[in-house]
Amino acid sequence: MKTYYYHLYGCVLKSEIPYEQLVRFEGEKALTPEQEDKAIVLGLGGIAEDVLEQYQSGKMLKIKKDFIWFSNEYGIFQIARGKEIRLQPHESVSVKNLTSFVFGYCIAMLFWQRGLVAIHCSAVSMNGKALLIAGGSGAGKSTLTHCFLSHGAELMCDDVAIVESDGKKVQVYPAFPMQKLCKDAALRNELNTEKLFCVDEDRDKYALPYEGAFSTEPKELGAIVCLNRAAQSACSIERYAGHDSLQAVIRNLFLKPMFEYSYPFLPEDMLKCLAIAGSVPVYKLLRPMSGDTVEEQRRLILEQMS
Repeated sequence: MKTYYYHLYGCVLKSEIPYEQLVRFEGEKALTPEQEDKAIVLGLGGIAEDVLEQYQSGKMLKIKKDFIWFSNEYGIFQIARGKEIRLQPHESVSVKNLTSFVFGYCIAMLFWQRGLVAIHCSAVSMNGKALLIAGGSGAGKSTLTHCFLSHGAELMCDDVAIVESDGKKVQVYPAFPMQKLCKDAALRNELNTEKLFCVDEDRDKYALPYEGAFSTEPKELGAIVCLNRAAQSACSIERYAGHDSLQAVIRNLFLKPMFEYSYPFLPEDMLKCLAIAGSVPVYKLLRPMSGDTVEEQRRLILEQMS
């Protein structure tokens, strides 16, 4: 079976499945020992026999630090040792339907096995520093991200940022040049939704290839902005302090549902979040419930970061 090589979160992804949205890695014939050691393997089939037996008995999920599997309406997913993701689509299900789970929960779980942190956010790079834009569903993350990009920022990711702290600085690793926009934002930016890939039919979310500046290199984290809507007439921004900063990071963990319902949030995970919250400013940005205030949001963020 052919293997496709891509850049992904500072690693080489060796995939049996082609993905047009990923950045091709051209040096597959000459991987360095370090690249080979950090490489992620993504394959079809090969699900462990005991996993299939557990699935047949009615189980849907099992989590151990070095071995995770879960199933949903689309297929079975297996993540092992921070090295390998294996997929088995259900009968009559296209492997394309598994894509959002592969580059969402599977990737977040794999890097958690490696000791890194996955943040649910968009990320852009400005002047060599990364800005994470987090927030709940409907907060306006993708719209604000698009605004920064239209003013010259570089895209790093749109959905999952992989973050690592060495105790001195925090690094953000880039994903791939794909951006998600809700339907009204796509129309506002004069994009033809009929030519875009719908990634969430319930919320009219579309994915589009990003053709602007994108770097495969990690960037030092400059700030985290937590965006939300509020019953107020103008935008406001304030920096979280102390424990509130830590809680803001924890609230935006991509694996927060796993920690709440399926696996304990261990002290080692808390310490990683604390290292992030203690190293960079974390802001709360509130915007009005309605109206186009995205330029004002951007202005307030730039004022704080300056």
